[in-house]
Amino acid sequence: MFETVSDLSRRNFLKGVALGTAGLAGAGLIAGCSPQAGTPSVGVAPDGSAKTASAESGIPSFFGAPEPIGDDKIAETLDADVLVIGAGIAGATTASSCVENGLKVVLVEKLENPRAIGLDYGLVNPSILAEKGVEPEDVYELARDHMEKSCHMCRGDKVYRFMSRSGEAGDWYIEKAKGYGFEPQVMAYASNSDHYRNNRGVIELWHKGIDLGEEENCYAPMEEMLANLSQEVVSAGGEYRNNTEAVQLLQSENGEVVGAICKSGDRYIKINASRGVVLAAGDYAMDAEMLSYYTEWDFDSYDPEFCSNSSTGTGDGHKMGLWAGAKMQEAPHPLMIFMGYAYGYLRVNKNGERYVNEDSGYVGGVNSQLQQPGAASWAIWDNKWSKEIPASLAYGGGMSWDQDFRRIEDPWTAEGEETGAWSWERESGLLLEADSLDGLADAIGFEGEAKETFLATVERYNALVDEGDSEFGKRPELMTKIAEPPFYALKMVVEVAVSTAGLITNADSECLDEGGKPIPGLYAVGNNAGGLFGIDYNEVTVPGISIGRAVTFGYLLGQHLAK
Repeated sequence: MFETVSDLSRRNFLKGVALGTAGLAGAGLIAGCSPQAGTPSVGVAPDGSAKTASAESGIPSFFGAPEPIGDDKIAETLDADVLVIGAGIAGATTASSCVENGLKVVLVEKLENPRAIGLDYGLVNPSILAEKGVEPEDVYELARDHMEKSCHMCRGDKVYRFMSRSGEAGDWYIEKAKGYGFEPQVMAYASNSDHYRNNRGVIELWHKGIDLGEEENCYAPMEEMLANLSQEVVSAGGEYRNNTEAVQLLQSENGEVVGAICKSGDRYIKINASRGVVLAAGDYAMDAEMLSYYTEWDFDSYDPEFCSNSSTGTGDGHKMGLWAGAKMQEAPHPLMIFMGYAYGYLRVNKNGERYVNEDSGYVGGVNSQLQQPGAASWAIWDNKWSKEIPASLAYGGGMSWDQDFRRIEDPWTAEGEETGAWSWERESGLLLEADSLDGLADAIGFEGEAKETFLATVERYNALVDEGDSEFGKRPELMTKIAEPPFYALKMVVEVAVSTAGLITNADSECLDEGGKPIPGLYAVGNNAGGLFGIDYNEVTVPGISIGRAVTFGYLLGQHLAK
C-alpha cells in the first residue's frame, strides 16, 4: 500500500528539495442541478444539464455533483467583489493583489490554518538575482526550453506569461515581505552546467537576525507570510474566514459563476462575488479515486518503506470546476514527487542491480526509481564524498543538487553537508555506514543472490570509472570509484507532495470549458490550475517554480480582476 503521512519531512530528509506547494488550502464540494427560472443554478454544465456519475456507468464518482443547498438553510449572506477559496500561497497572494487593486475580498479557508510547507520561490529575473550577480535569463529561450522539456504538453501562453512576468511579481512580493520583517536570501540550488539549464538561484524568505535553518519549524516563515497576507484582506474591509469550507458554487442562468455557498460548523454562508470566484483550494493527491484516474503510477504496488504520500488535498477545487463545466488537463497528470537525493552516485535496486544513468536529473531519478521493484533504491558512495560532492556541483542538474541552506555567495562546506543534510538521515536509519562493502550489503538487507549481485555491481561500476560508462552513458566527470572505507548507503525514499495539474486556464487564469472558452466569473490558481506542467513536474528550468507560479499568477490575477 501507498503509505500516507501527515506532513512532509524537512529537506534534510528530502535532500535539497524545496517543496513549492502552492495553495494547499481547503475548499469543498459543489452541488449540481438543472437551472430554475429566476434563480442561479448550482454546479451545472454550460448547456444547463446536471453532471452525474455512477458506478454502473464507469464514470468516477467525483464527476457527480451533490444536491444543492436551499436558500432556507442560509444563515448569513456576504457580498464581495471577489471570493477566493483557499488561503494557501496562491490564494493569499491573489487576495492580497486584489486588495491592493481596490477590490473587496472574502477569503475562505477550510482549515484552522492553511498548510504551508514551501520555502523556495522560483522566479525569472527578479531584481534580487541581479543584485547577487546572477546573469539575466533570455525569457524566450527559457520558455522554449520549458516547453520542450514538457513535450509541449502544456500551454505556451501560460509558460511565457510566467517567464516574462514572474520577475515583476517577485519584486512586488519581496518588497511586501521586507515590510513584514523578512530578509530575502538567494540560495545556491543551481548548477553551472551546460548539460542542465538549472543555472539560477532560488529565493527564500527568513526572519532578520535568524540564521538559515535555525528555526525549529522551517516553514514558520511561510506560515507567518500567509497570516500577514490574510490580515491585509481584513484591514482593507474584507473578510477572512478560516474553518470555512466552500460547498457549492453558484452560477447564473447563462453559466456565469456569481458566488458560492460555504459551511462553517453547521452554518451555511452565501457569498456573492460580483467580479468572480477564484479556486485556490490545493491539490487532489489525497483523493485516491482522482489519483488513480489521472496519474499513471501504480502506488499500491510500492513498498511503503520507500513511498509515502504527504498530500492533504482532496481535489475540492478541481471538482468544483468540473461541475461548473471547466475542462481538466489531459491525463496522465504530473505529480510533485520528491526523494532523498545523493547527487550522482551509484544507484541500486532491491536486486542489487544498477538500473539508471545517475546523471538523469531530479525528475529522471524519481521516474526511474518508480519503475523498480517496490520503487526501492539506495545510493552508494564512499569516504571521498567531501571532495567529490563539491567537484560535482558544476555538472549537476535539478534543484536538489546543492547544499541545504547555502547562500549563493557562501562556499560549500563538508560540515554543512554533515549537519544540514545527513544528520537526520543518520538518526532515522536512512543513512547506513559500514567499514566494508560486504558489511554495507548486510546493513542494507541484501541476502543471497541480491548480495552477490550488489557486490558485483559495485565492482563493475568501479571498472567503468576507468573504462567509461559503456552501459548507461554517464558523464565521466560524475563517475567516481567506491573503494575507500567507510562506505555509505542512503535509502532513497520518494514522497508525493502534491498533484500539480488542474483545470485548464489561460494566461489570465480564467477557467476554460470543453470548447476552450472562458467560463465567466471562474478562475483558478496554484495547484487548481493546469497547463504549466506537462508530463512531469518540470523544475529544472526554474527551481522553485511551484511557489513562483503561485505568486506570479496570484499577483497578475488581482490586476486582471480590477480592470
